[in-house]
Amino acid sequence: MHCNNVCKQYVAKSNTLEGGRYEQGQKRCPECEVFISWEGLWCPCCGRLLRTKPRARKLKNRLSLSRR
Repeated sequence: MHCNNVCKQYVAKSNTLEGGRYEQGQKRCPECEVFISWEGLWCPCCGRLLRTKPRARKLKNRLSLSRR
């Protein structure tokens, strides 16, 4: 499982006016180290599970408040 650079087609742009990346529905691939706009659970490039929630407690709290 390594990056084949297929994910570069799906790289998501950041828009701070609409909130955080996870709030916008973007997902992060830990192998490719990019945020992508992808509907699936697995990275189209390397096949790893995409992260859909932030790791930092402060950002987790902000995400849970925005989803209410």
